[in-house]
Amino acid sequence: MLIDIILNIIYPPKCIFCNTIIPIQKEKGICDDCKKSLPFIKEKVCQKCGKPIDNIEERNTCFDCIKYPPIYDKGWALLVYEGIVRDMIYRFKYGGHKEYAVYLGVLMANKIKNENIKEKFDLIIPIPMHLKKKRIRGYNQSEELAKIISKQLKIPIDITILTRIKETKPQSGLSITQRKNNLKKAFKIKQNTDLKGKKILLIDDIYTTGSTINTCANILKKKGVKKVCFLSLSIGRDK
Repeated sequence: MLIDIILNIIYPPKCIFCNTIIPIQKEKGICDDCKKSLPFIKEKVCQKCGKPIDNIEERNTCFDCIKYPPIYDKGWALLVYEGIVRDMIYRFKYGGHKEYAVYLGVLMANKIKNENIKEKFDLIIPIPMHLKKKRIRGYNQSEELAKIISKQLKIPIDITILTRIKETKPQSGLSITQRKNNLKKAFKIKQNTDLKGKKILLIDDIYTTGSTINTCANILKKKGVKKVCFLSLSIGRDK
């Protein structure tokens, strides 16, 4: 449409990673250079959480999943949490760039489409944010991603089933034990919700130790959920 062309001239689209202007005729969101250089996860990964593992290692499970066996069933991630990915996610979460989800959600959905998943998910649930924090930030970035992924995969989304009722401290910088204690009684399942036999895909922006995903998986499985998997925008490397 003419109005879109005019707006693109006045406000040229920029790459969400490097902030360079993208030519009008190109795909919006991510520039060609970043597409080539982004740390998409393609190498050998942990068969449980999807964390990249050094190819020279004979094991197929990362150290975190060996030491702390996950409650969830399986996970996938799109990008390694480093460099320009880390910077972009900071802007996405704290810089008011909710629109990033439009591009990132499509890439995340494609990750699932390209995986050989035999079982179909019944429901998508984003990792919830405490209401107070959501009001301050204006949005929950995981929820924004989940909305796009839901449309792309044609899987229903529900943002009311799982809620965060405890205002927890930031997980970054905490030990595994501190993270677990921080998340105790942090989440709640809506009353009279029938989840028996369901297969759920959780959506989050960053996976580090898996404490948050595990806490959510635990409470969901106690309510009869058959399978809990997750899809994360980013993930750390195996250490």
